[in-house]
Amino acid sequence: MTRSIETRLAPEPVELVGWLRQLRSQKGLSAARQALIPLVRREPHNAAISELFDWHDEAWWQPLQFGGITLERQTSEHFDFVWTVILDRDFSSRLKQLPESLTPRDLLEKLTTDEQSLIPETNAIQWVVFREGVPVGLAMIVNINFRHRIAELIMGILPGHDRSMAVADACCASLMFAFNCLGMNKVQTRVLTSNPHAAQLQNRLGFTEEARLRQELWAESGERYQDLTLFSMLREEFLIHRTIQRHVRRRHDARLDVYREWPRQPLRQFHT
Repeated sequence: MTRSIETRLAPEPVELVGWLRQLRSQKGLSAARQALIPLVRREPHNAAISELFDWHDEAWWQPLQFGGITLERQTSEHFDFVWTVILDRDFSSRLKQLPESLTPRDLLEKLTTDEQSLIPETNAIQWVVFREGVPVGLAMIVNINFRHRIAELIMGILPGHDRSMAVADACCASLMFAFNCLGMNKVQTRVLTSNPHAAQLQNRLGFTEEARLRQELWAESGERYQDLTLFSMLREEFLIHRTIQRHVRRRHDARLDVYREWPRQPLRQFHT
């Protein structure tokens, strides 16, 4: 199959996606990207091949630095930390990408699959937040919808670090990634209504309160339901809000400044 795809004129996208997925699994990301180079050179105007080549850029997997934190894309190497987060039921209940039913084996399989997947295959990217080399929380952009240019930001910083600059740094880095690297128009986020500090941070950074979600979460410790507040931000608001633009001036990875506009209908074959 490899030879037929590499030599065939205008191979079908569904075949390309399957072939590249197998290459990533068996030989790694670099091998898959190298295999695409002759196809890109041979068919420079083939939109599907160009899009696949862009999504195989190693930059999507490299750590992102912002201010005092670093975002590392979750991999199997982060298993121990992510598992400790899952065991804290009250904390992990706010991170819906980590369901309580996950077993250690499930988590390892999930992390292994995610680290080999392209963003449009999972419609998500998930990071571990590091501060001074120590993991202090998780940040993720999920439910990415390229057609409507909307995504959801989920973030959890561990107690002891949740009132530090790390929260604002991780939030700003994630927003820059969503609005610039992914080309989103709107980002939503949810915070506990009972956590006024988190709500104040969202307001200070330029988020707009959209709704109160009543009894959205079950808290194990208090054996009660908790309300969430839904906030959102538009890209145009992100670009002009004084507080967040002042914070964006903090030292950060230059890749976060590069604006990318992706097709509104990415390759459907990503989801086969």
